Amino acid sequence: MKFIERKRRQPTIIIVALIDVLCILLIFQMVTMTFRDTAAVQLTLPESKTAADSAAEQQGLVLTISRDEKLSLNEKEVAIDDLLTKLMVAKQKNPDVVLELRADEKVAFGFIIKVMDVAKEANIPAVSAFVRRSHN
Repeated sequence: MKFIERKRRQPTIIIVALIDVLCILLIFQMVTMTFRDTAAVQLTLPESKTAADSAAEQQGLVLTISRDEKLSLNEKEVAIDDLLTKLMVAKQKNPDVVLELRADEKVAFGFIIKVMDVAKEANIPAVSAFVRRSHN
């Protein structure tokens, strides 16, 4: 007895259905994703009893000093030697510019004074400091 051998088809994968499923997963991921504003440098700000509840950010320059004394001007890393020229350029663009200082509480006070001297050299008299409100 001889069986009839049927020609076997190659199995196929339906690509259109896979693309549909991937698109739905992508849309679901994008809709459920939460975006957070994270700081480029992790700081522990010093505490102050007289600090405002929420610091209303002015349109100024934010100078961040990390624990290891690295400087970032508006989240762009800058060396202490280049800080004077960057501040002078900002002062030329906006004569009423305010320098907002965000320094970690472990930064040496002498280094902060050095940065403030550079700001005075650039004729930026208004320097404000970011602090966190103490709970006492």
